[in-house]
Amino acid sequence: MVSFEPLRKLMEYKKISTYFLRTKCGIYNLDSKTIQRLMNDESVSTNTLDALCQIFSCQVTDIIEILPDPKKENNT
Repeated sequence: MVSFEPLRKLMEYKKISTYFLRTKCGIYNLDSKTIQRLMNDESVSTNTLDALCQIFSCQVTDIIEILPDPKKENNT
């Protein structure tokens, strides 16, 4: 399961809002639906991950973590 909790913590630490991600990032502006997907830990494109890494000057491991999928753990 993908979690963007590290991204949310990074945004809080750097005091960057979703408004900033939508309007103040130049060529890396993200649309509202993409931001909603990030906040809900849903899938996003590699282009989005790249944009976030450019915005925050970080590595992908700084904004995303992979957790065990609870649905799959129960079936094994």
